[in-house]
Amino acid sequence: MASMTELDQLGAALNATLQHEASVSAHTDAAIWRLQAATIVFFMQVGFALVEAGSVRAKNTQNIMVKNVMDACFCAAAFWTFGWALGFGEGSSVIGWRNESQSIALFNEGNQVNFFFQYTFAATSVTITSGAVAERFRLKAYLLYVVVHSGFMYPMIAHFIWAGTGLMGARVRETAFLGTDGVLDNAGSLVVHVTGGVASLVAAWMVGPRIGRYDIEGRPVPFKPNSVSFVAAGTLILWAGFYGFNAGSVDLGSLDIIVWYEQLARVCSNTTLCAAFAGCTAYFMTTRRGGSPPDHLFNAVLGGCVAACATSSVTDSWAACVIGMVAGAIYLGGVRLMAFLEIDDPVHSVAVHLACGTWGGLSAGLFATADGIRSTYGIENPRDVGVFYGGSGHLLGVQILALLLVYAWVGAITLTLFGTLRYFGRLRVPRHEEEIGLDVALHGAAEPLGQSDRLKGVFVNPTPHVAPGFQFSSLKRRIASAVPTDCASLRLKAQRDRGGMWQEKLKKTSYGDFSFAMYEANYVMEDTSQVEASNSGVFMGVYDGHGGSEAATFVEATLFRNLQRAMVAGNGVSGAAILQAFEDTEEQFATLVTEEFENAPHLACVGAAAVVALVTDGALYVANCGDSRAVLGVLDDGAPVAVQLSVDHSVKAPAERAKYLTEHPGTPDLVMETPGGPRIKGKLQVTRAFGDCYMKSLAFNRNPLFPRFRVPGHYTPPLITAVPHVAIYTLRAKDKFLILASGGLWEYVTNQEAVDIVHAIPKKEIARHLVKIALERAAAKHEIPYSELVQMSPGRRREFHDDITVIVFFFAPAKTAEEPADKVSGWQTTVSVVGGEGSDLDTFRSRSISKTSFGLEGSVHGSGRLSEFSRPGSGSRPLKSPAPPESNGTH
Repeated sequence: MASMTELDQLGAALNATLQHEASVSAHTDAAIWRLQAATIVFFMQVGFALVEAGSVRAKNTQNIMVKNVMDACFCAAAFWTFGWALGFGEGSSVIGWRNESQSIALFNEGNQVNFFFQYTFAATSVTITSGAVAERFRLKAYLLYVVVHSGFMYPMIAHFIWAGTGLMGARVRETAFLGTDGVLDNAGSLVVHVTGGVASLVAAWMVGPRIGRYDIEGRPVPFKPNSVSFVAAGTLILWAGFYGFNAGSVDLGSLDIIVWYEQLARVCSNTTLCAAFAGCTAYFMTTRRGGSPPDHLFNAVLGGCVAACATSSVTDSWAACVIGMVAGAIYLGGVRLMAFLEIDDPVHSVAVHLACGTWGGLSAGLFATADGIRSTYGIENPRDVGVFYGGSGHLLGVQILALLLVYAWVGAITLTLFGTLRYFGRLRVPRHEEEIGLDVALHGAAEPLGQSDRLKGVFVNPTPHVAPGFQFSSLKRRIASAVPTDCASLRLKAQRDRGGMWQEKLKKTSYGDFSFAMYEANYVMEDTSQVEASNSGVFMGVYDGHGGSEAATFVEATLFRNLQRAMVAGNGVSGAAILQAFEDTEEQFATLVTEEFENAPHLACVGAAAVVALVTDGALYVANCGDSRAVLGVLDDGAPVAVQLSVDHSVKAPAERAKYLTEHPGTPDLVMETPGGPRIKGKLQVTRAFGDCYMKSLAFNRNPLFPRFRVPGHYTPPLITAVPHVAIYTLRAKDKFLILASGGLWEYVTNQEAVDIVHAIPKKEIARHLVKIALERAAAKHEIPYSELVQMSPGRRREFHDDITVIVFFFAPAKTAEEPADKVSGWQTTVSVVGGEGSDLDTFRSRSISKTSFGLEGSVHGSGRLSEFSRPGSGSRPLKSPAPPESNGTH
């Protein structure tokens, strides 16, 4: 018979075996639950996709879905390659790089359960930014951000706060961390949501708002969402996903299995209360103001879930209700703040994740209980608790410190990344792609009926076997090949678009300050403009397109470069160099039209009036063709006086009309009266312009150009030319500023009125102020409210006014006579501000020019203050015409 000692030993062994099996079973259950929770968290990607696809306009839904799927793919690759090692490998309190086996953790997932679980959290964090930049962010730029975020930026934050050896992580410590056990953020209010929220804020700010999102006064213009039902379904999926998100983060560790189950129940209960009370708060707050927008109600619920990530495991139920109510109010406040700052966030990611995530992090320092900390982190005797439970405040201070760390780290990385992309023009999609929709531009979706023709500005005969958007992409390639390659093109900053407005409030150059504004009326902005500033002078140009944006785009890209070459060839700036630059630009555009005529016949019908000015030491060169105008503001005996330096080449001007008729004798029906005023052949008012090849050569008036656009008749001399009027002006101390503007401004503002306005109002935003005055007068003329006019969509506004472009340049005091002339003898580097429908119109550009590009002609400081320059034989050269194909017999 066995002794009592043997029985005791057998019982102890059996008990140990049972405990071991129970522990194995419990940890198996915990691992299975964590895998299930990770799958639920990954399914949140569907919720994000639905919320974003429902919030954007229908023309961008395919792009949203593609971006979200690729988001998950690139995140997995980057997190497996680098992120897991940096975030959760062993190494130091700042960064990890080794597995438990001490092998290098790169390209190795180690613990596969935790790897998968943490990957879904990384994917959630990075996806937050997707909605904030929807409808205008380049896909390749976004995917680069995904790699940086999930492979480097996010893992570093996760290591600091979540890793077992992390500097600030909450765990059993021998030594207190600033009087606490570490940062309380069990499910990622800080690590996941604030990280994604800060990145969203920086990205949305740097990429700029969607076209037309704000009117000229900065008021938000509502966009029709694709589907509120999608947003509602996505919200419910995300709400369900947060149960896996928050409860899956509760680690069994050394907890008793019963305590663990109770903790899971606490987390799910508190998450529910937080979300519900946030939604109720938003409902009552929005109803009190007269309505409850569905997107705000849905997002407030998500904001409550975000706040619960840091608090659901460590707070009591009553505190979860309070945290939810405050989260709902904070969300609405975040939305209003973003609107005030004019930062366009289509799905309100910043308000949901940054604002409510920050509140969640702070709430843990206010409401955390000792029991909650013990059950979540296994800390038997917490060093500090929430302020409302008698805490010393050290815990709240550590939570604030962690928030500041996340702000600084994520802000620095994203500012560097997005700033670099924006500098090189790789952040935002081109304007025409944004206008037509990214589904059509990038993913081959069918265009809405009639949209393509409207965007081209003129009806085009469809050409078989030509891909949608051919004219835009082909023209862009051709412009790129036409521009000299002796200088690099770098992006300076994104333009802020207010309801079709681009502006530069006030920018300094060596020769003075300038203010710039453009306002769109057409479906596609047809004006372009540029300012090129160096230590040797300032070149400015306003190009007023008609029939489409292509001619103005081409002139903006090539005229200044042609002027550089002409000045190098002519040993300095001169009237002859300017004439040569105009002539070369006209010939290059005609060559483009000739080569593309069979595929893009509409190019023969587009043109651009132009006015340019070149400011050097003591001299001002002005050249124009068309009705864009240059007006000098002179302070004469204290009173501002307007001096027009350009000539209105338009048959609306009686003198120009008489001169034009004299130059074209014997042409029947040359100038015809139309409802819009007199026009050449019933089509154009300007007598000089770039492009308009169908008015310059019979060879363009044939198939495939539609008959109603053809102008058959006599073309010697051509009906219009691009020969500019050139004026050379010697500047004096009382010459204060120069206004360059397209015809859209002068239709409503006279020369003297414009000069009086500029003289009376501070410099900052003066160009925008001139545009506003023109719009107010357009509204008054057509008897509609001004507020209604500025909130009209592009295209509809064209019924009331044209595109408007204004540059106001304020001359700096003249350089002293003692300054050596050789200091300004060459144009070493220029900084460009470019606007309109150019190569990438949503960005400012800086261009590095070779040292030999410019030289200044010393003879410009002659005795005459104003002289007009012309070159013999430069009057009316016939345009080089395309040779029609032999198979085409009808002209």
